[in-house]
Order: sequence, then structure tokens, then C-alpha cells
Amino acid sequence: MPPAGEDQQKVSEVSEADKACIDNLEKLGLRFEKRPPVQENACKIANPVSVSGLPNGVEISPVSLMECRYAEGLARWVGEVVVPRAGEHLKAAPKKILIGTSYQCRDQRSGAKLSEHAFGNGVDVMGFEFDKSGPLTIKFQAEGSPEAAFQSAIQKEACAIFSTVLGPGADADHGDHLHLDMRARKGDYRICQ
Repeated sequence: MPPAGEDQQKVSEVSEADKACIDNLEKLGLRFEKRPPVQENACKIANPVSVSGLPNGVEISPVSLMECRYAEGLARWVGEVVVPRAGEHLKAAPKKILIGTSYQCRDQRSGAKLSEHAFGNGVDVMGFEFDKSGPLTIKFQAEGSPEAAFQSAIQKEACAIFSTVLGPGADADHGDHLHLDMRARKGDYRICQ
């Protein structure tokens, strides 16, 4: 049994880490609101934020509830991958990310365990809107098109940030969106399809 003060120290360390994450979101320039912890059956988010916008003026639609550390990863992906690849392949800047699912208390489709959505640790990206280009819906794109090159690049490069990346070509369930999550696995194992 740990000494009485040890549990309190762990709570204090966690809240310091949570506070540091919130501070980092503010420094990065995200538009968000801090929310109280979520606990719904076995589903939970310890440090939830409701995100409406990312750096570079990119809006999140609809506003999405997620774990603070996940919001940091999403901001990193947009800033380091989506923005430069949109400029490279589409000659445009993303203005909006269309989200299908963020937090949702549910099992994985297989029913084997809880989905990362149940922990605010995953989102389904349905598409994008741009400043100088038409909207892009995640789907099988015409081979050789700028849209195909953009979608392929952002999907592949997401694997450096997220531990699970599933999209068109992965399986029948992910043909119309990019599922991006940060599931912790042994040995930093990643699933990128």
C-alpha cells in the first residue's frame, strides 16, 4: 500500500501535466474551451477540451470534444502535414476540417474493446474546405489527380503523429474518412493503412 501522501502527489502531477497541456494549446493558438472531466460508464476523458479552431486559421466543424494531448497532435498534423501538402498539391490553404466523430462512448466496430473515440483520443476526418479550391471529401480519389496526391500524403504522413491511421483502402469501414487515433500500444506499435 503506498504511503498516504503518494496518491496526493500522483494527483498533483497529473493535474500539472493537464495544466501544461492546456497552456500549450493556448501557446499554439488553438481555439478551444476547457471542459470538466468526462465519465460515462467505462468511457472517460481526464482533460477534455472542446476545439473549434486550429493554428493557421483552420476551423474544426463541428466543434469537437477531445483529450487535450490529442488536440496537440491534431494541431501538429494540420500544421506540419495538411497545410504544406495542400499548398504543394492543391495550391490552396485548408480553411476547415470536417469531423465525423470525435468523442463517442462506444466499442470498436469489432466489439473487442472500447474505441479510442470513447477516450477522446481519436477523430474521423470526413473532408476539408480550402480557400482557393473546392472541398475535398475523403474517398477513393481519381488516380493521378492532385486530390489523390494530397490525400495519400496526409494519410501516410499522419503515421508519424498518430498511432492508428485508417482510411480508404484499409477496410470497408474506413472508405469515406480518415480515422486518426493515439492508442498506446506496446513498443510504440503503429497501424497505418
